[in-house]
Amino acid sequence: RPPRSTPLYSSAASDVYKRQNLAIAKIQVMFEDAFGISSSDSTPAVVDRAKRWFETRDCALWCDMAGTTQDHVQKLFQNMQYNYNTKKITIDNVRFGIRRLNLKI
Repeated sequence: RPPRSTPLYSSAASDVYKRQNLAIAKIQVMFEDAFGISSSDSTPAVVDRAKRWFETRDCALWCDMAGTTQDHVQKLFQNMQYNYNTKKITIDNVRFGIRRLNLKI
């Protein structure tokens, strides 16, 4: 049991931090799915659904929980996709970027 002098907000701040991390992880999974690198079942349908997710209200809610905007996440995705499609970055660069997405959000 914490001492009485421990401020009550520390628990609330911890909950916000956990929620933000969860939301960032969800966004990272959608990036991986959209690039077809999340698992062995990355069918074209899974990839297409993940790419469309960035335009949905669901994405907006997760972005809000992550402490960012849907527009910002869409731009990150579009930039990464453009750089990958134009061969400026490799799929390994994409994986690295997705792992470090929390630094950009």
